[in-house]
Amino acid sequence: MHGFLGTKADFWWDMTLTTETIVVAAFVIGWRFGRRHQGLKHQKAMLVATVLVIAWLAMYFAQQYIAGLSGFDGPKSVQLYLYRPTLIFHSLVSTLAVVLSGFQVYGGFKWSRMERDRKVLAGKGAGVHRKLGKVTLLAYLASVVTAYMIYSMLFIFYAPLRTPEYSAGQSVGVLTAIVATAACVLAVGGAWLARKGRVAASS
Repeated sequence: MHGFLGTKADFWWDMTLTTETIVVAAFVIGWRFGRRHQGLKHQKAMLVATVLVIAWLAMYFAQQYIAGLSGFDGPKSVQLYLYRPTLIFHSLVSTLAVVLSGFQVYGGFKWSRMERDRKVLAGKGAGVHRKLGKVTLLAYLASVVTAYMIYSMLFIFYAPLRTPEYSAGQSVGVLTAIVATAACVLAVGGAWLARKGRVAASS
């Protein structure tokens, strides 16, 4: 399937890049709520962003597993000195961002409490949460910038080594993986939050 961004990329590559852009935008919005001390909005925005991250990861891995890598077909010098270092850095910083996201969501619930009608950070972990929030946001910004660089080198400046081809069944497989993963995350997260609420109500 052809992409919708007008490049040499296929549909699912365009979807992956677009989804990552939305993910980072959601984190920026959530971070701004935190900076304004709007705790409830911050928490909700970050939960939405985290679910989007899981959906994005499911999309990426499903796409790579079903259709395989596109490959870089540009000059060897560009591949060696620009494409590969950018790809390695992107992989590392993206992994860091996802790991930190999980830790931050956990810490956000652990170190927050309600004061009247406001959600505020409290305890020893409050400062850690704020500092790691900046690091996490920077990691996501670095991830999306390098994602655009990789996409540009693969599908704009140079032709891809191979263009993935999807059958209708394969496209459904990618979509199913995304929906199933997001549904599992929502179910587990909802059960955990419900249990947390019951514990808080009984104490």
